[in-house]
Amino acid sequence: TQAMMFLSAEGFPSATPYLTKDGNIMSLESGGTRPGSKKYMVRLLTYLPGTPVAKITTNAQILYEIGKLAASVDKVLSEKFQHPSVKSLHRGQFIWNLANVPLLDQYIYALGQNKYRAVVEQVIEQFKGKVIPKLSSFQACINHGDLNDHNILVDSSSASLENPQYRVSGILDFSDMSYGYYVFEVAIAIMYMMIESPDPLSVGGHVLAGFESILPLTAEERGALFLLVSGRFAQSLVIAAHTALLYPENKEYLTITAKTGWKHLMTMFEVGQEAVEKTWFETAHAYTTALAP
Repeated sequence: TQAMMFLSAEGFPSATPYLTKDGNIMSLESGGTRPGSKKYMVRLLTYLPGTPVAKITTNAQILYEIGKLAASVDKVLSEKFQHPSVKSLHRGQFIWNLANVPLLDQYIYALGQNKYRAVVEQVIEQFKGKVIPKLSSFQACINHGDLNDHNILVDSSSASLENPQYRVSGILDFSDMSYGYYVFEVAIAIMYMMIESPDPLSVGGHVLAGFESILPLTAEERGALFLLVSGRFAQSLVIAAHTALLYPENKEYLTITAKTGWKHLMTMFEVGQEAVEKTWFETAHAYTTALAP
């Protein structure tokens, strides 16, 4: 909640809480009238207009804007956000932190024995060998950690149905915030923007260009991007499969990403790191060429 209030004050489209009559952000309320009813912490947030990115057909313009957003949010959080509880964002074994892809070993059983498991095992092993040793050289920051296509709201500032111009109108769900690295955020954004895209492999270059307009990556960070995007696919797909076994009644919701996620992850590995990176980096480079004086 404090991060949301901070970002709103910095000009980002983040919800803010209405204060209670006592001037508090939250209130402890009973969930029923019977004695012994559970109590819940309740807060009321301002309304954010817009449509989730998952509900639109993305274009290069909004993908670039989402990349800029990802870098800008992390940059201002890392440089300006000060609060006594900020230390709690050092979340160690938090399963959704991209540094913890190796922890998927303990959940991979949920996939059974199939081609999907084989590619996830490949992701984990390559991640251990090629990403983990380089983490200390990456640019550190505070990550939002979950800029997915349901957590970013957009609205259209143009009447053109053929080529709508979107702007980000809302950022949701700050529950996965943790200390990490700038390159984590761009990898997470790329992965989730691929989910519903009709041309998923082209997405990365546009998001990367927007991100690097705010925060350029180092050569080592760029070199890790393919495995970081793959690692986020693996996290999302494996944890969803594991959670669906625990809560089968929620399987449909939990496996939303799986509808296209497995196909996209498999395609990335079939096409290969070199070819995927070439597509991403050439697209991103085209922006810098176009913007050059």
